Formats: sequence, C-alpha cells, structure tokens
Amino acid sequence: MAEGGGAPPAEAVRGAKGVSVAIVAVVAVVLFLAGVGVGWLVFSPPPTRVTKLFLGTNTPFPPFEFYEDLPSGGTNLTGFDVDLIEEIVSRGFGFDQCTATVTTNCYEWTDFQTFLPLLAAVGEGRIDIGVGAITMNGATGASRNRTMDFSNPYYEADQGVLKRTSDTTNYCQATDCTVAELNLGSLRVGVQEITTSQFWAEDNLPAVVAADNLVVLGTVADVLLALQNDVVDIVIMDLPAAQGVAAGNPSFTVEGTIQTNELYGFAVANNDPLGLVLIINAQLQAIRADGTYDDLIDKWFQG
Repeated sequence: MAEGGGAPPAEAVRGAKGVSVAIVAVVAVVLFLAGVGVGWLVFSPPPTRVTKLFLGTNTPFPPFEFYEDLPSGGTNLTGFDVDLIEEIVSRGFGFDQCTATVTTNCYEWTDFQTFLPLLAAVGEGRIDIGVGAITMNGATGASRNRTMDFSNPYYEADQGVLKRTSDTTNYCQATDCTVAELNLGSLRVGVQEITTSQFWAEDNLPAVVAADNLVVLGTVADVLLALQNDVVDIVIMDLPAAQGVAAGNPSFTVEGTIQTNELYGFAVANNDPLGLVLIINAQLQAIRADGTYDDLIDKWFQG
C-alpha cells in the first residue's frame, strides 16, 4: 500500500510539529546529567537483563503497520509504528532484528492480525511491546491501563468513515461527520472488534446497534472485504488508517472524520516488569528533539 497517502492529516502535524521547548529542555537536562548516571537512557544501551525483545503488532493498518512487496519477492513489515519502535529499540538497547544466526540481543516481530490476541499477549507478558496504533486515553485507555502500561503518547488521531468509491451516497454533509448523520437504523456499519472504532459505534450509534446493523469482524482485512462486497455501507476505523487504505486502493474513499482525539502509545505488561517504559520514553524524547520523528512523519504522512 502507499506510504500514508497525500497531505498529512492535521493530527499528524500536531504530533510531529508540536515538540515543545519543555521537551527539548528535558532532553538537554538528560544530556547534561550523563556524567551522573542518567545519560545512558539516550547515549548507550542500559544495563538490563533483557537479551531479546518480542514485538507484537496487528496488520494491515497502513500507514502504521502493513506489508510491502519486495522487488525480489516476498514481503516486508513496514510503516510508521514499525520504523518508530525499531529506531527506539536500536537506540535504547542496541538491538537489530533477529535472524536465523542472530538470536540474542535482538528483537522479533509477531503479527497477530487480530487486535484482541495482541492486547492479551501484552497483558500476559508474552509480548514485550505492543505496537499497533493502540489508544491509551479516554475510557478505552482507562480500561486498557488495568491490564497493561503505556509509554508516553507518540501520535494523536481521530476516527474516519470509509466507503466504496462507487457509492454516491453522502453519509456526512461536511468534513466532520456528526452522530445524527450516522445514527440511522438503516445504515450498515463495519468495525474491527475490540477497537475504539467498535466502542465509539456502540456508544454513539444506538439505532444502528438496535437494528443489528453493527457488523463487528476480527480483522481489518475482513472489515474491508465486507465493505467491498456491500455487506456494510461504511467502515469506521482510525482516520490515518482509513486514509492509508484509500490511498492504496482506489475502490475506497474517505467520507469524513469523527473527532475523537485519541492518543497512541506503545504498550507493555502491567507494572512494566522489564522496565521498558522509561527507556522507550527517553528515546522517544530524543527522537523528537533531533528531528527523526519529523522525518518519519514526512515519510509516512506526506509522501
């Protein structure tokens, strides 16, 4: 699929360009204190018992995590989330991706494709870092924080409405979709299970739910297939992902935005038994301060 597609969404710009003076100052203090034991967070791999990191994700969710075809054949896991966490792990631990010959001091990816097993694996400690545009704020975030911990937020997003390009129906009259426009018993709505898209629809579209027209499916691929085959009229999913899907498949188009102001974070096991959050947060600050974060935003949302 395409690299994010078109101009950057407003939330991407907020996340990328909003590196405050305070953050830069904090990083400067960390650098200054390197001589008294704090600078290892930025400069070198920390003293830790971790010799291998298991990273988990949920594809396809462009431009955050998806597979690209390689010229030589096969596919490669890529995306904004993938690039960002690999940069963090490389800086914070000195790890590269595991291979057949490199099995320690490395990281290994597992793609669950469905969201529920990913979150369960993180909560149970079978996956060290959950990487999948995981919302960490609001009611959903509060619920998730009972079973896992989160890094500082790294991206802000809203929900989006996706429809078939061939469908001439105007489901939203303006750029922002309203609840009244979507809360119609005759409207068939598709969502992925255990996502904020599902929770938003259940909380805000009672007429759709009452008519048994809320179609909840396990994977993004299943939801998109339902839309393609006219099983549902629209799909509600994270706006940047909806834009990424539309950019890579002309059969779909983004109808509008549902303002939800969600914050994404990297998830670890409850109470962070491996001490990963401190390292992730320190590297995330450094990546924002030195311009690497902006470069990734440009790559995935302005390409």
